[in-house]
Amino acid sequence: MLRISGATLREKTLMRRVEKSCFKALGQDDFFITDVSVVDKETIRELNSRMRGVDKATDVLSFPCHEKLAPPVAQSAFAACDFEKNRVMLGSIVVCRQRAEEQAKEYGHSYARELGFLTCHGMLHLLGFDHIESDDEEVMTTLQRKIMTSAKL
Repeated sequence: MLRISGATLREKTLMRRVEKSCFKALGQDDFFITDVSVVDKETIRELNSRMRGVDKATDVLSFPCHEKLAPPVAQSAFAACDFEKNRVMLGSIVVCRQRAEEQAKEYGHSYARELGFLTCHGMLHLLGFDHIESDDEEVMTTLQRKIMTSAKL
């Protein structure tokens, strides 16, 4: 379940579609809560500076609540204190609308496709995937393609 702030109804609908495709691709039951915020360049720049020491605007930031999940993860992998009602907080994603718009133009595709990709990318980071090592990058890239195709983006 996504809790989304700062987004239009159309953006929220798109992000929820990507979330569903992400869980489907991973065979992951959806018992998570993820906070997603759509913000401006200055807000993401400040957050990037404060949290990562990088004083520039970026497209997406992810803040996982759990280290190195290996989906599919069962509810039994979490302690009772991890649950908020019947859900576990997965983490937070912050997307910069302006950077998404700029990148959509730069890459020659729609804003919806770019927003979907950034949501997908952020979700995969929260679920334990990364792209620092080339092998990990290949896994993440393959998953992103699969998810984006499933989400019809």
